Amino acid sequence: MVLSFCPEEVYMFDQIFPSVSSIASITAIGAVFGLILSIAKIKLHVEKDPRFDKVLEVLPNANCGACGQPGCAGYATKIVQGEVAINLCPAGGVDVVRKIAEIMGIEAESVHPVKARIHCQGGSDVTKTRFLYDGPVTCMAAQQVMGGSKVCQYGCLGMGDCAAVCPFDAIHMNENNLPVVDWDKCTGCGKCVSACPRSIISLVGETFDVHVICRNKEKAPAMKKGCSVGCIACNRCVKACKEVFQENPEIETAIEVVNFLAVIDYTKCINCGKCAEVCPQKVIEFLSRKTSA
Repeated sequence: MVLSFCPEEVYMFDQIFPSVSSIASITAIGAVFGLILSIAKIKLHVEKDPRFDKVLEVLPNANCGACGQPGCAGYATKIVQGEVAINLCPAGGVDVVRKIAEIMGIEAESVHPVKARIHCQGGSDVTKTRFLYDGPVTCMAAQQVMGGSKVCQYGCLGMGDCAAVCPFDAIHMNENNLPVVDWDKCTGCGKCVSACPRSIISLVGETFDVHVICRNKEKAPAMKKGCSVGCIACNRCVKACKEVFQENPEIETAIEVVNFLAVIDYTKCINCGKCAEVCPQKVIEFLSRKTSA
């Protein structure tokens, strides 16, 4: 018995049942690609270093970026690959360095903890403004409007960018719109330093108690037009420091006045506090406590 189909029936058959060869071709292509991916997975597979998880576990996982890597996982990867030092995590401190050293089977590297220091005491109670700023409440935005509203072009703008970026809640703004650092919480990650458009924050070794809390580089008459508590470049601090080192032929002084502003050389400073004692403006502070104002 011979079956025959009219053209219309053949057309309907092709529409309902696509070409077997087309299906077979697609299936074959899929199989080939699957095989290629399987081979690539085997060939390109990289064994995970078992130390990675251990290092990542001891890191604080704050992902602050102070180590220079994109988060704690990135830092852990570089550590196990031997590409970075193990003492680059300020948030972890000495304890984390010791633990990582044990995991890596190496000697613990020295750590010099640092803390954020505010170099300005020009709050809203002692400074003058040039105009009323009415814009986004951020220091970065305020700085873009004619260099900020304050007469002093070097001091804190008081909008709290530093406090906003601190991942450890170690900075808050006081009643005079000045940032205050809680040294118990500060890890020295440096995010506040990067956030400040006027560079009034720096990282200073936590063992140093003497700090210059001013950034103004104008002569005294110009400085006093905008702030009553800035450095007047009187050089009394320099004289006092020279007296301390007068019997030391290797060091003349640990503090100098540069561009009308006192500057401390922490490689020479011995934390005696004599410069702070003679400063008439109280711009140099001898701080033996853990709170920076």
